[in-house]
Amino acid sequence: MSGTDLAARLSAQLGDAAIARELAAIVAADTLDWTAPMIAVPRIQTLLGFTFGNRMEANGNRTPGPVNQALAVIAARLAGETGAPVIAQWEVAEPTAALLADGRVRPIFPGRDGRGEPVYLSTLGVLEELARTTPPARLGIVGVVAFADHLPRCVATARRLGFDAYAPAGIAMPTDYDPLSGQAWCRSRLVYLVHDMMLRLTERRAAMLGG
Repeated sequence: MSGTDLAARLSAQLGDAAIARELAAIVAADTLDWTAPMIAVPRIQTLLGFTFGNRMEANGNRTPGPVNQALAVIAARLAGETGAPVIAQWEVAEPTAALLADGRVRPIFPGRDGRGEPVYLSTLGVLEELARTTPPARLGIVGVVAFADHLPRCVATARRLGFDAYAPAGIAMPTDYDPLSGQAWCRSRLVYLVHDMMLRLTERRAAMLGG
C-alpha cells in the first residue's frame, strides 16, 4: 500500500483528510520502513553496539548468548578496519574486548535494583545515558552495530538524540533469532517486529508530548 493509498484509507475512516495525511506519514515511518541511512565503513569514527537478548544460565547469571557473540565479531572486524573505538552494551562489549584486547572497548552496564539485580536498559535508555555523559558531536560519525531488525530503530533513535549515526554500508548484521533468548521478544521474528513497532510509536508519542 502506497502512502497515498494509506492516507486515502485513513481519510475515509477518520473523516479528516489533514489528520489522515499526518497519521499515514507516521504509520509509514514507524511501521512500514525497516531501512536505515548508511555510510561507507572507512568514514566511521566511533562504533556503537547494541545488545539483542542474552542467555540466562541455570544459576540465574546472564551471558551474552550467540546473537551478541555474532554482533561482537562484526564490531571487532569494523574496529580493526577503521581504528574506531567501540562503545557497546556489556553483552556485546565483553566478547568484543576479548577479540580486540587493545583497550578500545567501552562497556555500558545497566543499573542495579535494591536486590542487586540488573535493571533493564532499553535502546533509548542506552542512548540517553550516553548523551548525558558524552556530547554526541564528540563521537563524530557513528557506525551502529545491531541485530538486523533492531538496526533501523537504533539508528533512528540515535539520530533523534543528536548522534550522527548510520548503518555501516555493505555489512550484513545477524538475522537469526535465538529461541533460547532470555528476552522473550527476541525469540521470534514476528513477535519482535510487533515489539519494535510498539516502541517506535511509544517514542513518537513521547516526542509529540514533549517528553
